[in-house]
Amino acid sequence: MTNEGTALTREIQNLLRDLISRLHQLNDAVGDRIELRAGDIEILDLVARHGPMSPSEVSASTGIHPATLTGVIDRLEGAGWLSRVPDPDDRRRVRLQARRERGAEMARLYAPMNRSLTEICAALSPDQLTVVRDFLRDAAQAGVDAAVGLRGAD
Repeated sequence: MTNEGTALTREIQNLLRDLISRLHQLNDAVGDRIELRAGDIEILDLVARHGPMSPSEVSASTGIHPATLTGVIDRLEGAGWLSRVPDPDDRRRVRLQARRERGAEMARLYAPMNRSLTEICAALSPDQLTVVRDFLRDAAQAGVDAAVGLRGAD
């Protein structure tokens, strides 16, 4: 890699850290409005995007210990954010389902950010959007791989 490539890579890494920080700030601001913690929002987003999930699937996807997750699920269910529903394949198990009426409340708070992202994407060509999409997907997978590596090192 050239010096220019190395410098750009460092700049991208720094910008990703800035993005993570800004998104944490956004999640905290949203959470303050609806009395949720950032981790709660992460779980709700995961369940809303991927459909009903088992608690073990949520635990595996987030890295939250199952015992800790049980308390979070209890709190979110009590506040009306999600429901435990019977698993259609095994009625002894449950799946977590986001409650749409509460999700609309959260979506309204994220709407300004989503509009901004839509505008940013509208300024890019389909080829550029493909590069961005692939980069973000690969960067997310690198984060998963690093977390798995750290957990496996214990």
